[in-house]
Amino acid sequence: MSINRQFQRTTRYIRTHWPVYTGLYGSLVLAVLFIGLSLALEWYSFITFSLAIVLVASYLLIAYLYLAYLLNDAPGGTAADILIDLGQAKPIDRVVCLDLGLRTTPVAVAKYMTTGEVMAIDLYNPQSNTGASLHRARARARKPVADPRLQWIDGNIELLPLPDRSVSAVYMNRILSEFWLPEEREQLLKEVLRILIPEGRLLLAEPIRAQSHLLLTGLITYGLPTPEHWRETLMKAGFTLRKEKTAWGTTLLCARRQAFTYQPANRCS
Repeated sequence: MSINRQFQRTTRYIRTHWPVYTGLYGSLVLAVLFIGLSLALEWYSFITFSLAIVLVASYLLIAYLYLAYLLNDAPGGTAADILIDLGQAKPIDRVVCLDLGLRTTPVAVAKYMTTGEVMAIDLYNPQSNTGASLHRARARARKPVADPRLQWIDGNIELLPLPDRSVSAVYMNRILSEFWLPEEREQLLKEVLRILIPEGRLLLAEPIRAQSHLLLTGLITYGLPTPEHWRETLMKAGFTLRKEKTAWGTTLLCARRQAFTYQPANRCS
C-alpha cells in the first residue's frame, strides 16, 4: 500500500483545514529566514525572539499533524467504524445517517448492510453551519457510486422527513458540534427522538478536549467540550446512555430512546 493511500484520509483532512497548516508552516519558514537575516546584519537581539517563534510554530504544526492522523488514520478504525461496532445494527435494519454533505459515514454504514437501508439526510444550512472547514469539506466530498442500500435526501433540523418511530438507529458523526446554537442542537435531538422506534439507538461521535496525548494535543483541544458535556446533552434531550468509548480525541456514545440505567457494557444492547 502506498503512503499516499495509507494516509489519504489524513491528507484530505489537512487539505480541508489548510489555513491552519499553511499559517503555521509559513510562520516557521519566515522565522527561520529572519534568524538568517538577523545573523547576517548582526541584529542579535532579534534572534532569541525568532527562535521562540520557531519553537512555538514547530510544536503547533507537529501537534496539528498528529491530531489529523489520530482523527483519520490511527489504528482501531475511524469514528464511523467504531459507531457501527457500538450500534451492532443488523444487516436488514433501516437506519438513518444525519449528514452535512460529507457522505463518508453513510457510505461506511451501508457497507455493513445486505437488504437493509441507510437513509442519509443532509442537514446543511449555511446560516447554522458556518464553519469554513466544513464548507471546504463539502466542496471536496466525492460523489459516491450508486448503491441500492443508500438513499440520499435533503432535510432540516426542524422536521426530519420521516414518520414517528420509523427507524431503529440514527448515526451522527460530528454533527451536533457543527450547530453553534444550543437551541438548534436541542431541536435536532428532539427530532431524532421522534423518529426512533422504542428502544431505538442513537450513535453519536463528537470531538472532545484531549484525555490522552496531552503533551501534543492538550493545548490545541483545550477549547473543545468535555465528554461530560455531551453526556449531559443527550440525557437532557431524553436519551439514556448505554455505552461510551473515547478514541482519538472523540467521544463515542450509544444511547437508547427509552430510559434505562446507565451501565457500561461491551455492546449497546
